[in-house]
Amino acid sequence: MDTPEEIARAEWYSELVDDVSQQAVDEFTLDRLRSYYLANPDLVKDIVLIFNEAKALIGLSPSASLVLFTTVIELGLKTALLRPIIYGLVHNESVADLISDLVVRQNGFDRFKPLLARIISEYGGIDFNAFTIEGHAKTMWEEFDALQKARNGLVHRGQLASSELATLSHEVAIMIIAHYLPSVLERLDLELKPGGAIGHA
Repeated sequence: MDTPEEIARAEWYSELVDDVSQQAVDEFTLDRLRSYYLANPDLVKDIVLIFNEAKALIGLSPSASLVLFTTVIELGLKTALLRPIIYGLVHNESVADLISDLVVRQNGFDRFKPLLARIISEYGGIDFNAFTIEGHAKTMWEEFDALQKARNGLVHRGQLASSELATLSHEVAIMIIAHYLPSVLERLDLELKPGGAIGHA
């Protein structure tokens, strides 16, 4: 059972998310988003390393690769996209890092899905809510949700992953790292360099 302090913190966090999401696109500045990427050029390097390790394991251990690819997807959305976006929304420099840190430490993306979708649509030209991988019936968000459930089933209940799930996790990870992020960076005149560094285009 949650303590009164934990309940109060959860309520405060919920209000913060709602406030930030409400003002998101109106007060969003590309300059602040761009400055975050330029100040953190190695933001994606570890994600790329995890991706490469997952890729090496896909034929050897579908379960291990599923866990790693799902980690890549989560880090890609949270660290490479959501955190810089939140930073771009918070105009008080002294609290921008604190709030963006707080946001990415929370579990689950459901509360941030509308915010992430609007920013990626407006600044990356991708309809996050409707986008599907070619030949797939489900949206990226639906597939990501299925991958998280499969990963949790493996980690918490010992349910081994199929090679099909491992392949799906690979495809979704590629879309996040090689499609969504570069589309946003391109709008900022930036690019993802080989090895994962972010720099001027």
